[in-house]
Amino acid sequence: MAGSAAPPVPTAVVPPTTDPSTFGRRLVEDASYAGEHFVFTALLGSPLLPRIVRRLLLRAAGAHAESGVGTGFSLTGDPKHLTIGRGVFCNRNVTVEAVAPVTIGANTAIGMQVLIMTSHHEIDAEGRWSDVATGRPVVVEEHVWIGGRATILPGAHIEHDVVVAAGAVVVGRLAAHGVYAGVPAKRIRELAPSARPPVVDPTA
Repeated sequence: MAGSAAPPVPTAVVPPTTDPSTFGRRLVEDASYAGEHFVFTALLGSPLLPRIVRRLLLRAAGAHAESGVGTGFSLTGDPKHLTIGRGVFCNRNVTVEAVAPVTIGANTAIGMQVLIMTSHHEIDAEGRWSDVATGRPVVVEEHVWIGGRATILPGAHIEHDVVVAAGAVVVGRLAAHGVYAGVPAKRIRELAPSARPPVVDPTA
């Protein structure tokens, strides 16, 4: 009949998992995630811990940390993939996903709620995305200032003496001595080679 609505397409219902091996594996995964969350989010980001204690906790977990991190810091992935140089200032509620190596160079400042991501799901020619994540390393060289709520995407490389504006999304490589802003981040201003962000306390 003209004008009548097409019949609804039936939706497949996935039954709950009953395979004991799958159920057990998921329990182990959930327990592992809970433990990781407690140590690297609840404990590491606790305002009750001094910055130097957070640095020692990162080192104990295998990270190469020469500087502390701010309250609310959250780390997922492998701590051994994380390198934080000397004199780095990391503000509140920064999230780092270290599925692949993350390197933060000396005398870099990271603003509040910055997100650094390393995992990526490939999309094939037919538009289907893979459910298996692949890791792409992120490098932030020395003397970089990353503004609040900026997002650093997998595979990004920020060269030395760069300012990333608040809210920017960094994709690919950012060349040295410049200010970048926008989505994706574009170079909007040149910086003189002698112009550098202030050096923060190297004992932090």
